[in-house]
Amino acid sequence: MNEWVSSILSIVIVLVFLVGLEQVGKRLGWTDETIRKSVHIAVGHWSLLAVWLMETWYVAAIPLVFFTFANAFLLYKSPSPVHQTERKSFGTVYYPIALLVILYFFFESEPLAFLAGSLVLAWGDGLAALIGRKYGTVTYDLYGQKRSFQGSMAMFLSSYAVLFLLFLWDDVPLWQVVTYGFIISVVATLTEAISYRDWDNFTIPIVVAVATSLLL
Repeated sequence: MNEWVSSILSIVIVLVFLVGLEQVGKRLGWTDETIRKSVHIAVGHWSLLAVWLMETWYVAAIPLVFFTFANAFLLYKSPSPVHQTERKSFGTVYYPIALLVILYFFFESEPLAFLAGSLVLAWGDGLAALIGRKYGTVTYDLYGQKRSFQGSMAMFLSSYAVLFLLFLWDDVPLWQVVTYGFIISVVATLTEAISYRDWDNFTIPIVVAVATSLLL
């Protein structure tokens, strides 16, 4: 399939999937935060479509540019729980911008680093928020914002699981899978902990992609 067609098709696939996921969440009685973070996790898997269906970074960038502007617009206009939070959150805008950055630097030369940055943000940050909100009893305070140790542990474990499977899939030697996956997961967890407000959606994929590139 022509990669330009694939690029547009990936936008359609993501939109259909996200609308469907939101409707399923509402029917099942999920909270707005659960719906929002489920969408956050799902969106990160667009990177797999990109690597599978596209070859050049500028073609793969089209969906990310689209979602950057769409999310910026919907941030103020949409009644969807994906965009409406307790405070105005720019995380949905920072998310595709960060993926654009790692796409430019790594998509063609080091797709593993690109995938690592995207999927760790999706699963690590997504589960950290969900677990932290529901089970976060032991908290710490940075910049006037509360984080929980349970959320940080969820960030580390889910990041490690993602990297472990991703590195195995790419035939990385097992000792590197275990050790480098651990190191990058620690770095990702610390990045999430110290990032101010929604900036973790920007910092995590870039830091993880760079760390993966340097180590592998």
